Amino acid sequence: MDSMQVYRGLDRGTAKPTREERIRFSYGGVDLVDWREPFSVAQYREHAHAFLKACMGRGRPAIVVGGTGLYYRSMVQGLCEAPPGSAALRQRLEALSTEELGNRIRAIDPEAAARIDLRNPRRLIRAIEVKEATGVSLLDWQKETTRPLVQRHRTLWVERPVQALRRRIAARVRKMLASGWVEEVADRLREGGLETLSRCRAIGYGPIAQFLVRGGSRAMLEEAIARDTFRYARKQLTWFRKETSVHYHLVLEEHGPLPWLL
Repeated sequence: MDSMQVYRGLDRGTAKPTREERIRFSYGGVDLVDWREPFSVAQYREHAHAFLKACMGRGRPAIVVGGTGLYYRSMVQGLCEAPPGSAALRQRLEALSTEELGNRIRAIDPEAAARIDLRNPRRLIRAIEVKEATGVSLLDWQKETTRPLVQRHRTLWVERPVQALRRRIAARVRKMLASGWVEEVADRLREGGLETLSRCRAIGYGPIAQFLVRGGSRAMLEEAIARDTFRYARKQLTWFRKETSVHYHLVLEEHGPLPWLL
């Protein structure tokens, strides 16, 4: 349930399962599209539906792991069926600043502007493209949702204390950089160029590409990636605190074991 592991070519920086782990276990939600292609929650649901159905057909339970809140909500509550905008429109909107996007949604859909996070460019782009493509507000589309993918489930949310989370993120970033992340970005840089990589939503890829092209301090790069990762982790915590379908909320110590037997 990870919005970045779906992309082929983004391996080190998204902490994908290793080759050995993929041999040992059956994974879904990994390497679904090329890293330069768009991917939506609707596409994720289609894949998840097929994967879960196959698991059920073999009599196997499925463990869904990840922190993409919208993917989770679409599985347990359903999904808004608003159609995607055109690729050309999306590209034009992605070139705008967050302030420009905010002004645009206020002009065309003030009600949506009053209810969405005006600091989140992804949410702004989605609201704008739906309104401009269909003439209907995203809020109205959201009133009609699809059925949940799963009816029976237990959701376990694991949280670490803030300082422990910072330390674990910093150690994780160092490990990923040491494992060949910079070299992977160099390969993607040769494939797509700096402009394409700078738009990559996976944390770290844009900054590493800038580092490879323009140089700079490796220590500052590591610190910046860790800082961006921590900010994203905090957003995840904010999201899941609002999810009423979370059955267990566990706050663990830094080295506390996961209580798999609940």
